[in-house]
Amino acid sequence: MIDLSNWLWPGAGLGLGDEFTRPWWYFSLLLWLLVGGFSLLSQLRDTRALRYWLFFTLCFAGNMLLIAALDAVSFYLGFSLMSLAAYGLVIHNNTAKARRAGRLYLQLAVLGEILLFSGLLLRASAAGGRFDWHSWQAVPLEPLSLTLLLLGLGLKAGFWPLHWWLPQAHPVAPAPASALLSGVMIKAGLLGMLMFLPATDTLMQQWAPLLLVIGLISAFYGVLAGLLYTQAKVILAYSSVSQMGYLLLLFALLSLTGVAALPVLLAYVVHHGMAKASLFLYAGMAGEAAGRIWRQALFWLAALALMALPLSSGALVKTGLKTQLAAANLPAWLDVGLLSQLLTAGAVLTALVLLHLAAQLRAAINKQSNHTAKASANTKASAGNSTGRWALLTLLVSALWVLPWFIVQYWQLAWPTLPLYAGLVWPLLLALLLRWLWYKLGWQLPNHWYNRNAPALYYSLRLKRLYQPLNQPQWHWPAFSLRPLERRINRALNRPLVSTTALLCCVLFVLLLGSSTM
Repeated sequence: MIDLSNWLWPGAGLGLGDEFTRPWWYFSLLLWLLVGGFSLLSQLRDTRALRYWLFFTLCFAGNMLLIAALDAVSFYLGFSLMSLAAYGLVIHNNTAKARRAGRLYLQLAVLGEILLFSGLLLRASAAGGRFDWHSWQAVPLEPLSLTLLLLGLGLKAGFWPLHWWLPQAHPVAPAPASALLSGVMIKAGLLGMLMFLPATDTLMQQWAPLLLVIGLISAFYGVLAGLLYTQAKVILAYSSVSQMGYLLLLFALLSLTGVAALPVLLAYVVHHGMAKASLFLYAGMAGEAAGRIWRQALFWLAALALMALPLSSGALVKTGLKTQLAAANLPAWLDVGLLSQLLTAGAVLTALVLLHLAAQLRAAINKQSNHTAKASANTKASAGNSTGRWALLTLLVSALWVLPWFIVQYWQLAWPTLPLYAGLVWPLLLALLLRWLWYKLGWQLPNHWYNRNAPALYYSLRLKRLYQPLNQPQWHWPAFSLRPLERRINRALNRPLVSTTALLCCVLFVLLLGSSTM
């Protein structure tokens, strides 16, 4: 632990002493290093690589700071640095869509910072001006501060109905940036909820059933919305909305099980972060998988882990989720049996949306294979970069499938029994059947239902018009040049251009001679 209270503010410090911040920090560092190596290879020929690395390192520094923070101010500084710097990753490609998505992201990020800062001030006032977590844990939550903190942190976590920026930012950001946004950065909102909102607080226990319901809605909404899009990264973005719903559900269970669900929550964070980062990296170079069975197998290994295939990390965390739900002290209006059936239905929809994603990626691979005959001079030069990127993706997917042994050893989650494994397999089989029927029978929704623009983009533009009207002159950096001055002198003297310039040069020459003789 590093005590900084004598240098900064009361309670300031950095450390990894908590039972969940240490594995969270190690997992985040591992993912940042793997994706950073991937970025080194993918950004070699990018003319905007310097800008990419500037915002990449700022996001990395903010993410590591907020995890290691032992007080609310340090967390807020790291959270703000990461959130605002991620704007540079979203608009990196500098297209019209990227700028539009970046505008929405930045507006929501600033709104989230304001809400979080307001909640922080209320909590600090209640804690007598102290900012360390121990002092805050002893102070009861108030409805206003709880609402502000949930909204401010929820905008970063991206669960429904605070998910608006995810489907817009992920498709336009580079693949490594999307992997980090979904793999580790949105988890910062969940970590903030764990730190700011004690699970044992009375008000938190009263609000937990409501959060549980919101988590279930987010889990279903994300997969249903993902089925209505054909862009791979948009589907993955809505899948992240769904998975963050399950994590919100586990967060609510912390207050209903006496924090017994914490190991399951940590395991779910690591599982989802590694699986979703693998899928985003694959989506960014799916065209290179044409004719390469082992490369396409990497997608299926990551997707099957998210589908909770037996012996995968998904099977462990989904079984743990159902176990904690059965042990939770739920109110009378929440039926455990019904919730368990809803989780099973959610597993079917998760598998269905990932099969839909596989179909869209296969179409992209087939389209890319039709252009393989077009040779380029850079083919051999980029072959080494491609091999290195696929090697890093292989390492990440391998770590994902080694993860269950780590979970069992360090977080004492039990392996599912054979009956539980059977309960995990049949939702996948049902999803396969539904997918087959979908194509066999030609099921199709009306065309205007697919690939629709989000209303949030319209309101984002309306908001921009409030603080930047169309008739408002745009500010630019001042240009320092003698050419405009020369033109003004020419017009003032009403002389031919050559003679006026010659006269000006003579005057300057005389002035220089005079200054040198003085």
